[in-house]
Amino acid sequence: MSLPSTSVLGALRSFHVVATRLSFTKAAADLCVTQGAVSQQIRLLEKHLGLKLFIRSARTLTLTGKGEALHNVMTRVFLDTEAILEELQTPDTPLQISCSPSFALHWLTPRLADFNARYPHIPVRLVAEFQDLDSDELARGRIDLAIRYDPKKYNDVAAEVLLDEFIIPVSTPSLAEKSQPLEIRNVHLLHDNEPWTGAPEYCEWNDWITENTDDYENTIGGSQFNLSSLALGSALKNQGMAMGRMALVYDDILSGRLVFPFGKPIPARARYVLICRDAADKRVNVFTNWLRTECAHFRRQRDNMLKSIPTEPQVLKNR
Repeated sequence: MSLPSTSVLGALRSFHVVATRLSFTKAAADLCVTQGAVSQQIRLLEKHLGLKLFIRSARTLTLTGKGEALHNVMTRVFLDTEAILEELQTPDTPLQISCSPSFALHWLTPRLADFNARYPHIPVRLVAEFQDLDSDELARGRIDLAIRYDPKKYNDVAAEVLLDEFIIPVSTPSLAEKSQPLEIRNVHLLHDNEPWTGAPEYCEWNDWITENTDDYENTIGGSQFNLSSLALGSALKNQGMAMGRMALVYDDILSGRLVFPFGKPIPARARYVLICRDAADKRVNVFTNWLRTECAHFRRQRDNMLKSIPTEPQVLKNR
C-alpha cells in the first residue's frame, strides 16, 4: 500500500484537532493557522475520501459515524507517535539513583519491578549510599537522582520532601509473647547508631521513650548497627527490639514477621528527600512522577495501618 501524500497527512492532523475540539476556530488557534486554512484542509480530506466527516450547522459541529471512527484511529496514532518520539529522545544511559541503603532495600527495590515494566526503555542503576550531597557532588554527573533520609534543609540543590516518616518499636511475635509482661527495662534495644550523618546517639529510641514514658530512669543501651536494615534483621532473629520506620517495616508487619509490641507510633525527626541534578532530563521526570505516585499510594496504606493500631493506653513499665 502506498503512503498517503504529504497533503493528506497534513489534512489528517487538522482533522484530528478539529474533531477533538469540535470547533474550526479553536482548532485554528491550536494549529497556529487561519480558520480558512483549516476549513480548506478538511474539504481536501473529505474530497480525497469521498465522504463527509462532519455535520455542520449554524451553531454546532458534530462528527459523522465515519468521522468518529477516523477520529478514534487518529487519536491512537498520535498518542503512539508521541510515545515513541519521547522514547527515542530518552538517553540510553542508565538513570543513576543514589539512595539511603535501608530505604533502597526495604521500600524502593521491591517496587522497581513496576517501573521497569512500565518504562523498559529507561534502565535504572541503583546505588545504596548515604553520603551528604551538595551541588558540587551532583555536578560531577555521577548521580541523576538521590533519596536521603534526614531532617536537613537543602539550599544549594533542587530538593523536595518525598515522604514523611513515623517510628515505632517492632519485634517478632515470639519475642513479644515471651517477654510478657513487657517491660522496657528488660528489653534488649537494637539501634541504627546514625540514622543520618550527625544524628545524636540513640536518637530514635530516645525520642520514642521521651514521648511515651514520664519517668524512664534507665540508661538507654543495647546493640548498635550502622544501618537500620541490620537492626531490623537482628530483630527478625529474636535478638531484641528495633525502632522501626514505617517505610521499612510495613511489609514485615503485613506478613506477620514483625509486630508492634507497644504500639504508639510518633512522627520521626527525619523524612525522605528527593534530590535532583537536572530537572530537564526526561528520564528524571518520568522516574520522579512514578515515584511520587508510589509514595502517595504507600502513604495511604501506611496511614490506614497506623489507624488500626489500638489507641487505648498501654502501661510501659520501665523501672
